[in-house]
Amino acid sequence: MAGPIRERLAALAGLETPEAARFDSDAALRGRWAVLPSAFNPPTRAHLRLLDLAEGVDGVAGGAALLTTRNVAKGVEGASLADRIGMLLAATPSRPGLAVLAANQARIVDQAAALRSAWPEASFDFVLGYDTLIRLFDPEYYEGAMEAVLDPFFERHRVIVANRGRVTAPGVDAYVAEQASRYAERIVTVALDTAHRLMSSSGVRAQIEAGEASDGLPEGVAEYIREHGLYEGA
Repeated sequence: MAGPIRERLAALAGLETPEAARFDSDAALRGRWAVLPSAFNPPTRAHLRLLDLAEGVDGVAGGAALLTTRNVAKGVEGASLADRIGMLLAATPSRPGLAVLAANQARIVDQAAALRSAWPEASFDFVLGYDTLIRLFDPEYYEGAMEAVLDPFFERHRVIVANRGRVTAPGVDAYVAEQASRYAERIVTVALDTAHRLMSSSGVRAQIEAGEASDGLPEGVAEYIREHGLYEGA
């Protein structure tokens, strides 16, 4: 399976225009989807829980995990991109209906363009953790006026944001009120419980590297990691 996935990802990465592809099915996306863009290195139970919460938001019909072949903040370390898709596919028994997608764009606003191009009959809400929300509003990632890019983005898309780490849901709301009030009506906050908001891919990797068991992995993902020897002795 890894070979065809690797070839599709390489082809996607080589395209100049914003494009996206689906790996769990050949079916076109229709309706409104909550899309979680992440490195998924590896996918954790927190990722799946976040999508569960996002699907409870009014109007959302399905959840999707979106891997990018480019990243504004991280290089490709740990598992290969093909293995990350493989792990997401292995997670689908724990998360029926999960769409597994990839895009060739780093910024969320450009990922949105890729999704719209690939599936014009669908609409997309973006599911973000608090740290990613901050990057969305970081002027460093924009040339010229940030509002010139974000205004049309928020006209088409909502953002569903969850508390992460030590940040509470009220803390997220306070950040939006202070830093993103222009778009507050298009930002929905959902609250992760303590166990899930403190769970991270880096923490799971550290446990695996130390030879410890981790309760942060969906069963299928844990099995995939064992079978492929990922993260061991890194």
